[in-house]
Amino acid sequence: MAESFAPGHPIVVRHTRGARTFLVWSANVVADDDTLLALWIPAGAPCLRPAVRDELPYEQELVERPWQPPGVLQLWPAGAAHAIWLLGDAWYVNLQEPFRRTALGFDTADQLLDLVRTRDGKWRWKDDHELASAVEEGFLSADEAATIRAEARRVIAADPFPTGWEAWEPEPSWPLPGLPPSL
Repeated sequence: MAESFAPGHPIVVRHTRGARTFLVWSANVVADDDTLLALWIPAGAPCLRPAVRDELPYEQELVERPWQPPGVLQLWPAGAAHAIWLLGDAWYVNLQEPFRRTALGFDTADQLLDLVRTRDGKWRWKDDHELASAVEEGFLSADEAATIRAEARRVIAADPFPTGWEAWEPEPSWPLPGLPPSL
């Protein structure tokens, strides 16, 4: 494993496809080892997001929009094509490429499809229409979309909840992470 980041270390997460970066956020590392990367994105953390919401992100200009409350704890199992987000009364699963380490932090690529699981065990697929549009527009192939949906079904079958991280709280002394002048 490449050198890990210490807890509290500010990093940058870039979502990239080919040479195009389509989403960037800053975060603090919570844990970084051979099995798990845990990140904290506090409210107010700088983010670069697509200028137009509710459209495919891959070809859009990025604008700065800070992370809105509440903050989110993200759990990225090593080698997995998803991340678990702990959000209030629901758990959220972001389908994404396995993370790759960089000098600034980590690169991945959001796969557009998401899952939501309520605390009472009900699953809901989210944004399947975005994945279908990405295939129609040629941003993803039908085979890539099938692989993404298969990962979603694996997560549902494994049902990784509760995670054991539900009571975690951020260290109050951690600084608000930032974005470097160039990415």
